[in-house]
Amino acid sequence: MDVPRDVDDEWNTWYSTIYVPNYEKVPGVIRGRRYRAVTGAPTYLTLYEFEHPKVSESAAWNTQRDAVPVSTRMRSHMTHAPGSPGVYVKTFEL
Repeated sequence: MDVPRDVDDEWNTWYSTIYVPNYEKVPGVIRGRRYRAVTGAPTYLTLYEFEHPKVSESAAWNTQRDAVPVSTRMRSHMTHAPGSPGVYVKTFEL
């Protein structure tokens, strides 16, 4: 995902300290991880590991989306690449 440069610092603080940690409290979420592109786009990637693929369809997951008042404003700055977000299942592990 991408966010405008003028809100990048504020957005990252919110995303790392409020948004992702709140989603990590949802039953069935194992962990959330964030990545920033070294080159290319989109700039950010968030990867949540779930116990099962339906976690992101749960009421608890949906409740977190705007659980904190600032989230509505911060989420309005996010743009997603085509096909994102998506849910994937692990097919191989080393």
